[in-house]
Amino acid sequence: MKTKIILKKDIPNLGVTGDIKEVAPGYARNYLLPRRLAVPATPKNLSVWEEQKAKLEQERQDKLATAQEQAAKIREVSCTLQVRAGKDGKLFGSVTPADLARLLEEQGFSVDRRWIEIREPIRTTGDFSASVRLHPQVRAAFKISVKSTA
Repeated sequence: MKTKIILKKDIPNLGVTGDIKEVAPGYARNYLLPRRLAVPATPKNLSVWEEQKAKLEQERQDKLATAQEQAAKIREVSCTLQVRAGKDGKLFGSVTPADLARLLEEQGFSVDRRWIEIREPIRTTGDFSASVRLHPQVRAAFKISVKSTA
């Protein structure tokens, strides 16, 4: 038996705000409803949702437009990171998403480290690329140049 709910927030791997989903009763009762991420899909809640739908859709379009503008700016960014490395160019450690978030912050972009994606671990000096998820539909790639301090 499934429980019908209306999502109040975007939840990865489940849906976006306003979606009507069927989930396991325990998931709804123990996780979604106490955290106010969803409400039961009762006739009253459905009518309230229909009234808020247009406003929410406009907010969603505004967020998408803002993310696309920020992505265009991030794509032009090239970051240089100075790190300690051995003679052969191997780093003592690796470059992490937190390091890249700090670099983007210095460039004027506030990005959470959890939204930065690196294809393979950066453990040598050289030029690399990474991307940032700004919105579920928008990703922005940027270049990173890793140089040795010695």
